[in-house]
Amino acid sequence: MTRTIRIDRLTLPMSIGILDFEREAPQSVVISIDMTVRAGLAEGEFVSYAPVVEHLIALSDSGRHIDLVEQLADEIFAFLFTDTRIGRASVTVMKPDIFAQAEGVGITEVRDNV
Repeated sequence: MTRTIRIDRLTLPMSIGILDFEREAPQSVVISIDMTVRAGLAEGEFVSYAPVVEHLIALSDSGRHIDLVEQLADEIFAFLFTDTRIGRASVTVMKPDIFAQAEGVGITEVRDNV
């Protein structure tokens, strides 16, 4: 059995982007994460999504500027993989307000926790 924990379209205001207007005010960032749990958890043991959501909210609240969606994804993976029970993760970071013609632009990456 494979168990995947999903955080779907968490939307937070963040200071992100390399263009001048993106440095002036926070913009919406939409984050989706799938975390595949390694086999062999003890009965009753689970991987919680709550610390991940709390970490991302704290990052948003910090007001720290991040230049690229790729850098935000890197930071998310670094946090996720501190939990060795997560074997693989997929992270999508989207900026929904960049182009009126698109629901969003961004990146999806899949990495293994090695």
